[in-house]
Amino acid sequence: MEKVELGWDEFWAEIIRVRHRQSIQGIDQYDKLVVSFIIEVLNLKKGNEILDIACGAGYQSIEFAKQGFKVTAFDIAQSLIEFAKRSAKDAKVDTNFYAGDMRDMSFKSQFKAAVMLSHSFGFFDHEMNKHVLKETYDALLEGGCLLLDLMNPYNLPKFQKTWTQLEEGFLLNEPHVLDAHAGVLIGRPAVFIDTEEDRLVLMDKDALSNNDTRVYTALEIREMLEEVGFSKVEFYGQHFLPRLPYASNSERMVVIAHR
Repeated sequence: MEKVELGWDEFWAEIIRVRHRQSIQGIDQYDKLVVSFIIEVLNLKKGNEILDIACGAGYQSIEFAKQGFKVTAFDIAQSLIEFAKRSAKDAKVDTNFYAGDMRDMSFKSQFKAAVMLSHSFGFFDHEMNKHVLKETYDALLEGGCLLLDLMNPYNLPKFQKTWTQLEEGFLLNEPHVLDAHAGVLIGRPAVFIDTEEDRLVLMDKDALSNNDTRVYTALEIREMLEEVGFSKVEFYGQHFLPRLPYASNSERMVVIAHR
C-alpha cells in the first residue's frame, strides 16, 4: 500500500470537516440548535448581517441564511468554500462565501454579529490571536456582538483514539495532547486508509499545524477582548438553549462580547 503525506486544503479539510462530520449522528439537528441559541442570546432580527469567521463547510452559515439573515462567511480552505457554495445553491439560499484568512480581515463597521464556532479561535500566537479579535471588533457595527464558542479549559473532553468508517475508507484520529505549560492543545494526528486508491494518507506538516489551538481561560479571554475595545463580556456554559451560566464543569465556554 502506497504511503503519502497530504496538506489540509488539498485533502484533510474535506475528509474531517465534511465526510467525517456527516457521519456524526444528529449533526444536522446540532447545527439548528446552535443557530437558535445564537439568534436568541444576540437578539438578532431577520435581515441582520452576520459574519461567520472560519466557517468550515458552511453548515451553520447556511442555517443562518435559511432563518432570513444576510451571511458573509469565509474559511482558509478553498475546498471547504467550494463545498459550501454548492450546498448553499442546493439549499436555495443566498450567502457570500469566500476563501480568506482571519488574520487579514478588512471589514469596517458592517456586521450586527460575528461568530467563531466549534473552537475556531486560538490558532496562532497570543499577539496574533488578539489581532484577530481587533479585526473582528472593527468589522462590527456599534452595538454589535462577537460570539466565541470555545472548549472549556477546565473541562476538556476525554480525548481518545477513534476509528470511523467512511465510504472511501477508514479514518483514524489520535487523541489531542494538552501542553499545559504553553496552554496549547496539540492537534490530533490523523491517518486515512484510502481503500479506493489503495493508499495510506498521513498529515503533512501544514495539516498538523492547522490543528494546534491555544486554550484560554475566561479571565484571559475577557482581558483580550477588553484590550481591543469590547465594552461588555458575558459567559455561558453551553451553546444550546436554555442559557446556562459558565462554570468550571461546563461543557463549553461560550463568550459574548459587545461593541
